Amino acid sequence: MSRRVLGAVIDLFILLVLAGAVSSLITTIAPGTAQVRIDADGARTVITGTQQMTWLPLLVFVILTAFYVIPFMALLGRTIGGFLTGIRCVRSDTGTRPGWGVSLRRWLLLYGIAGILGFAPYVGGFAWLVTLIIGLSPLWDMSGRLRGYADRFAGDIVVLSRPAR
Repeated sequence: MSRRVLGAVIDLFILLVLAGAVSSLITTIAPGTAQVRIDADGARTVITGTQQMTWLPLLVFVILTAFYVIPFMALLGRTIGGFLTGIRCVRSDTGTRPGWGVSLRRWLLLYGIAGILGFAPYVGGFAWLVTLIIGLSPLWDMSGRLRGYADRFAGDIVVLSRPAR
């Protein structure tokens, strides 16, 4: 489980850096708005600024997780974090690479639902708890195989790709 958590932290760091860079780039090239302030004397002052798009970083993050997790898992069975920690996902029925369907289901449960909930009023700020609970769900797997909700929903299992050092 420690490898899964460390791999998730590595992936989160990569995604946050990418999402921050893309969001910053979009806000710098987005059309700006201008405000005009009129003083008591009638003097006008033009204040330039950009339109506040507070939803943009979340949207970019959700899209980036899809473009990062789904192809890596489908084609390689692991993300960069999984590679660095020595774990990978395989189909639970065949032991082969997960493929696109399994990867999509895994992403949907781990990130997609929380991403959609993130835009909902009142509960949006707590949407990350969905990912946290689903991500930590292997801890209370009674089978001893550390299969979490996402593993069961997608039909995969996380295995060691190299022996522990």
